[in-house]
Amino acid sequence: MLKRRFPALKYGLHLKLPNTLLVIVAIVLLQNIAVTLGEDEPEDDDKQLQQYVAEKRLQLLSHTDGQSPAADIDAHTAAAGNQPAATGMRRALIDMHFA
Repeated sequence: MLKRRFPALKYGLHLKLPNTLLVIVAIVLLQNIAVTLGEDEPEDDDKQLQQYVAEKRLQLLSHTDGQSPAADIDAHTAAAGNQPAATGMRRALIDMHFA
């Protein structure tokens, strides 16, 4: 069930071991929240996921606007900074479960 909801577990986490352990704990925490809220169990749709991953990889490889993919990540990070409620909620979860 975890691998269907969080495909990164199925395809591999490319992180250092201490970070991998924290990600797994966070995934289990998120899974428990989803179960508590009555979220439907995700279907096992490998074909659709593989197509999505391939499209994203292709976008990263053929980035044609002159900017690096890292610039896109920076733009998304800056946009998230405009949502203080989400940032505060994320900080509270981190402090509560990982401090």
